[in-house]
Amino acid sequence: MLAASLAKQASAQVTSSPDTAQVQFALNLHYLLTNFLQVMIYGEGRQLPAALIRGGEGANSPGVSATSVKQIMFDVETRTIQARLNEIADEHWFRTELLRGILRADSPAQKLIDYSSTSFTTMFRLAGVIGQTETFDPYASPNNGLLAADTLLSVQASVLAGMLPNLTNDVVQATMVTMSATAASNATAVRYMIQQRAAQQPDLLVAVDKLAAWRDRVDGTATAERPLTPTVGSNGSAVTRIGQTNADGLYLTRTPQQALNVLFMTAGAVSQGGFFPTGINGIIGTSAAN
Repeated sequence: MLAASLAKQASAQVTSSPDTAQVQFALNLHYLLTNFLQVMIYGEGRQLPAALIRGGEGANSPGVSATSVKQIMFDVETRTIQARLNEIADEHWFRTELLRGILRADSPAQKLIDYSSTSFTTMFRLAGVIGQTETFDPYASPNNGLLAADTLLSVQASVLAGMLPNLTNDVVQATMVTMSATAASNATAVRYMIQQRAAQQPDLLVAVDKLAAWRDRVDGTATAERPLTPTVGSNGSAVTRIGQTNADGLYLTRTPQQALNVLFMTAGAVSQGGFFPTGINGIIGTSAAN
């Protein structure tokens, strides 16, 4: 009821307002994350349905259903990880509904999203996590799933935090502030789980650091990421930066265009690539030129 109430209050005002582009982009990110997390946890058939991926409120602008996601098998030792990812997946589903309720007729249709191991392999090769002849399957194990989720959640959290100052509608801004805080919490939770798993598999930290460094290189920010490997603090003890925050304790940010550099997997100004082979729908659809 709260989600429906917020959507009802904001919908008439956000349509065609300066906020539309920002909320549309947030919805595209939720398409990306919701399908990935839902199927990864629950299995085939948990993709967003036609009613939640179509353009606007009618049925005459259908979206493209997600088909390349796979379920991950969790063993007894990883049940806690499964439970937390389950919670994150469900939050994304509800927030997708909320964002569509805010946008209503301005909701962009979901376009083709490539969740295949080929797409993740490309990203991991570009980041130097694996060699140019090696492959990465995000669905092969819980650890691999966490590494895959880390990039997607980190990008989402940084964008939602970065768009807050640009929002003009009070109700939309209040909604997005809460959404941004939740996204930051989710991204931090995944980094914490990776840090814990690294006790038995230290190369997980190396992978996270290389992916973070690549995201900074490709989007041109140089400051939107933090390594997970412990560093030596001023008192000589090891310090781990699990939360991606700046010197003021605020979450690190990037623009939607910079996020598309990561998701399109390029430092150039393009309108498609990587996880979105045919681009995204909405006012914002081109990556930055870095």
